[in-house]
Amino acid sequence: MQGGSLMKRRWLVIWILLFTLVLFRVDHAIAQEEVKIGYLTLVMSLPTFVALEKGFFQDQGLKVTAIPFESGTLIVDALVASRIDVNAGSAIIGHWLVEENLPGTFKIFIVYGPIGPKDVSFVLMVARDSTLKEMKDLKGKRVGTFPGIASLALAKAVLRPYFDPNKEVTLIEVPPGNIVQALAAGQIDAYFAPEPFGMMAEAKGVGRHLVKHPLQALNLQNGFPGAVFVFSSKFLKEKPLVAKKVKAAYYKSVDFIQTNEVAARKFLVKYTNLPEPFAMKIPYEPWIKVEQYNKTAGQPYFDALRKEGLFQKHIDTSQLYYQE
Repeated sequence: MQGGSLMKRRWLVIWILLFTLVLFRVDHAIAQEEVKIGYLTLVMSLPTFVALEKGFFQDQGLKVTAIPFESGTLIVDALVASRIDVNAGSAIIGHWLVEENLPGTFKIFIVYGPIGPKDVSFVLMVARDSTLKEMKDLKGKRVGTFPGIASLALAKAVLRPYFDPNKEVTLIEVPPGNIVQALAAGQIDAYFAPEPFGMMAEAKGVGRHLVKHPLQALNLQNGFPGAVFVFSSKFLKEKPLVAKKVKAAYYKSVDFIQTNEVAARKFLVKYTNLPEPFAMKIPYEPWIKVEQYNKTAGQPYFDALRKEGLFQKHIDTSQLYYQE
């Protein structure tokens, strides 16, 4: 009888432990904060890939839905419409356009861009056997850019120190997938685009760099915020503590990339479909935490694009950053 009673007590203890474990898992699942994060399948999104692969979101108790987008316009639209809580990330230009029309929509918590005048992301390519030697040689030529008013404005700003881009060059909008082919076919004399389109032209034997750092023509000595990672202001207002956890996860990713570059680059193959040789060599800018960023660096960049007619009113860009 005693043996049977002891066995029952053992089973009772086991069932209590199992029940407690189930409750803990349920409570843990309930406790996880859900966050919707949008990203582009580009190199600048590497911190998101690292956080997903290394479990940095889970470490913060976050249940993240990571949503890929095909363009900066679509991802910014989703942020404005509250379909995502975080844009991680896309070009600063799209965010400035939102700020012009819907002030106070977002706050920046990571900047992706150079800290000096030399940008490594944008390239200016010409045909491999082209006789063009420097920027001023593009006068009277056909220069390809990606579609969209922002791409055109940036190209004009880069060319303006050498000639009038409104009158003395033909800017042609070419879809990204066709731009290398357009150069090879002689439909354009040059193109201005981000990597990996420089690497692709070189790998195919189609093109070469006209100059190494075309954005240096803007003379932005303190660099500029090429792209940004942002919170929607609605998300910050409703879930400020969750936003801090998201930021902590991303900061851990930024630190990981700095100390484990080779391991981090391998995630580009999975998430961006870059061939591994490209993924392991493609240049990228630093990801800068908001506390460490020179928040006045973006203003000269904004002002240069405003001169090209991209913006209709002044924005104090230093006021767009997240502060706890």
